[in-house]
Amino acid sequence: MMKKFFSIYTLLALLTLGACTSEVDDVFDKSASQRIEDAIANDLSVLRGASNGWVMEYYPSSTLTYGGYTMLVRFGTDGEAQVACDLFSKDLVATSVYEVKQSMGPMLTFDSYNEIFHFFSEPANELGIGDRGYGMEGDYEFLIMECSEEQVVLRGQKTGNKIVMKPVPTGLTWTEYLGSVKSVTSEAYPAAYDVLVNDVLQYSVVQKYRKFILVNSDGSQLALPFVYTTTGIKFYEPLSVGTQTIQTMEWDASQMAYVSGNVVIKAQELPTGYHRYEEFVGDYVFVYGNGNSMTSVALREELFNESFIMEGFPLDIRVLYKADTGMIGLESQQLSDNIYLCAWSLADGGYLTAGEGVGMEGSMYEEDGSYVVYFGDNGVWGRDTDSFIAYDYSSGGSAFQIPYVIGMVKIVNE
Repeated sequence: MMKKFFSIYTLLALLTLGACTSEVDDVFDKSASQRIEDAIANDLSVLRGASNGWVMEYYPSSTLTYGGYTMLVRFGTDGEAQVACDLFSKDLVATSVYEVKQSMGPMLTFDSYNEIFHFFSEPANELGIGDRGYGMEGDYEFLIMECSEEQVVLRGQKTGNKIVMKPVPTGLTWTEYLGSVKSVTSEAYPAAYDVLVNDVLQYSVVQKYRKFILVNSDGSQLALPFVYTTTGIKFYEPLSVGTQTIQTMEWDASQMAYVSGNVVIKAQELPTGYHRYEEFVGDYVFVYGNGNSMTSVALREELFNESFIMEGFPLDIRVLYKADTGMIGLESQQLSDNIYLCAWSLADGGYLTAGEGVGMEGSMYEEDGSYVVYFGDNGVWGRDTDSFIAYDYSSGGSAFQIPYVIGMVKIVNE
């Protein structure tokens, strides 16, 4: 009896082995290393095949704290990638080395420093966005999850965030594409919004970075991160609003609202005297010393809706844009390795500080056909900031001084 059972089991085992052997031979007709090389070669071919590059929906931070950013990326056959982004000037393109290599599957990496891409991963970016030592915690290494001519899907190695890339439409330059994105960003200023369904108010949200925040009655918060597009916004994930599921919304400037079907996210009224980012760009006469000193300066775009660079003093100075109020901020900051622009209170004993956020803020007014920015203390320090000194910590002296700041007059070219 035992011999009979043994024969049956032996026969079943042989049949099973025969079936598996045929299947294994079909699937594994190439070595593991060859399959990896083929996958990498295919992914490189697809990435390089988009002649006008890719639109990348990039989300730094595993918690999506800062929302998303629209990047344009072109992969050259020489191993260099060109990168542009809606946060920077529309004509700024940064180049770095890229590679597709094996790491638990094909991985796309940006291996050399890129001033655009690595802004989001630096432990301390120049604007101080994010906690010290962490920054915005963005990725520069991505596992390739899906790769076709129509769409590439990546997953951030550090954050786990889903990153989608689609080809940049042919016939559009990168400057034109980012210009359209920035047009939406500029018109739809960061502020408070009302969410309406069928013209009925459901709730209100506020915008912080590239996300809407809904505060529930119990104090809990729901964050809705998004990227700006050429026509509106696209949320990180589809949302259920009323009976409708939405992921993209179109910007309607006439309503000052994002619209999708019967769902409208409408901007609340602009603050009185609000001025948009691009209105501050230009040439000025900077007035200080109680009106006795003047310096020709220029505000140049740095990070869109975030900051400017002021040129004209011995060292360039970063000027912040306060998108919620339409004002600008002149604050303490590092100018070079050893030189810090310190807030200075001459009228209150001559104290100075390099404390973060301490300084002055300025509002723009129209006076007799001219645009004037008046500066005043921003209330952060507790002393009255009325001046600035570029203090050299290596020598213990000043590199230059801007005492008794009054404001700036914009030069309008006829």
